[in-house]
Amino acid sequence: MAKRLKRDEGYVYQLLPVLLSLGMVAVLVVLSAGFFHVIRQRDLIDQIGREYLLVMETTGYLSAEEQAALTASLEEAGLSNVSLDGTTTVEVGYGSQIVLSISGTLQQTVMGRSSLSWELPVSVQLKSTAKQ
Repeated sequence: MAKRLKRDEGYVYQLLPVLLSLGMVAVLVVLSAGFFHVIRQRDLIDQIGREYLLVMETTGYLSAEEQAALTASLEEAGLSNVSLDGTTTVEVGYGSQIVLSISGTLQQTVMGRSSLSWELPVSVQLKSTAKQ
């Protein structure tokens, strides 16, 4: 007769914590990828703001055409409800302070699902000196 191998008891209870841990790690990876997207968007908004602040340094203010171009650039970067309140819009003399104030909201979604989304307020205030 063939020798029958003895079978050990199941190890489901030992495997369950490992499976739960892997599931939690997967959730954290997905969420962190979404948060890195917001960080990249915020960095892009800061770069756009710095670019227009350099323009303001040479002209002494932000003209209406530049305001429209700045708003379009920010909306293209993902910022909605763009407001430039507090920005220097009249020409100032050499050595005077100029301010570029940007505010709006970023739409954050998890895995592209609109049911898992919220708005993040963004506010950027850059100051420099007119060098015209």
